[in-house]
Amino acid sequence: MGPMDLADWLASPAAEGALASADEAVAQHPGDPLAAGTQVRRAHLDITPEQAAAALDQAHLRELARHRYGIDTPGLLLTRDGLEQATRPAVAARRAQAVRASGAQRVLDLTAGLGFDVRAFVDAGLEVIAVERDRATARFLAHDVPGAEVVVADATEPETLAELLSRLGPADVVFVDPARRDPAGPRGLATGRARTERDPARWSPPWPFVMSLPHPRVAAKVAPSFAAPPGWQAEWTSVDRTVVECALYSWPVLAHPRQAALISAGGSRVIEGSDLPATVAPALGAFVHEPDPALLLAGALPAVMRACPGTGLLDTQSTWLSGDTLPEPYLGLRSYRVVTEVGGSTRQQRALLARHGVDRLVVKSRDTADDPRTVLRSLGMREGSGHTLVMTRRAGRALTLLVRPEPARPA
Repeated sequence: MGPMDLADWLASPAAEGALASADEAVAQHPGDPLAAGTQVRRAHLDITPEQAAAALDQAHLRELARHRYGIDTPGLLLTRDGLEQATRPAVAARRAQAVRASGAQRVLDLTAGLGFDVRAFVDAGLEVIAVERDRATARFLAHDVPGAEVVVADATEPETLAELLSRLGPADVVFVDPARRDPAGPRGLATGRARTERDPARWSPPWPFVMSLPHPRVAAKVAPSFAAPPGWQAEWTSVDRTVVECALYSWPVLAHPRQAALISAGGSRVIEGSDLPATVAPALGAFVHEPDPALLLAGALPAVMRACPGTGLLDTQSTWLSGDTLPEPYLGLRSYRVVTEVGGSTRQQRALLARHGVDRLVVKSRDTADDPRTVLRSLGMREGSGHTLVMTRRAGRALTLLVRPEPARPA
């Protein structure tokens, strides 16, 4: 069976039993694909080996979707490449609500893929035209999001694009999520994932294509490190302190032109960004604070400092804040109590750590060129929680601090 034949079978009622058996087998035999495969084939003697393998692959992909991306929607049909481009449900829902609130009634998704954003747009009450050029992926998309209109086409073709755009009103929105990983390109040895393409002109579709779209309202999902073009609003979103994307809007839709959206199990918060530089703390305080990376990307530290008076950067070349008070919850800061400054020779540093009863450390060296593993070896330490070694800068020189994590304040 070819890829399209398998896609049609997986999306048909005939595959439902095999898919359910595959989910059960993978759950019962974690890490043992041979046993899982044997169980499925014995339970379904009427399917081909290719179909059994395809059903098992879906079960493994659903496990991956749950554990890595927080996607736990029963019955989804997935591809590995599509998952690498997936938007987390909470992030997709946030974007869809913003688009809906801006007055749009219809969204044209030019790069629909498996439809994670499409589903969020539909759930927000929007009509969606979902464009996908790969026929097998489009078949999965139609199965996963039956409320969308799926168009199998290449949206970069001028005639196709013109026809699709003609179906939008001025308040409607074009959404683009350029592929930043080439499925046929090299993959990371550790993760097996396709490596990220850093040149926006080599994305699919290329960023110049996105900028040239002849519509007043264009939204795009881009890499967090991407510089927002002039005149576009930007929101950097983190989930549990991991920045997952930057959302760009060509028209005013956000509360602030630049902002950070912080999402966690405890809730979410938006913090305003700024082009103004953050101020430096006059002295090292009793606490140091590690900002959520989205705050740094959005330039939101000035707003954080206003909400936490007396707090400032340790140095203009530091990403750490310091002060004598603990911040309020949901401000995007992870706080540590300063134990002591660590200086001198390696021998002196070892002696100091021993006096404080430290035998395990977490090393944070984002502001320096130090490798945490090398630091641990030189100090004769094992990696572990309890104490943290912060390697940063203060007054233009290197600063190393021994700190202890401070429990988060209740909301």
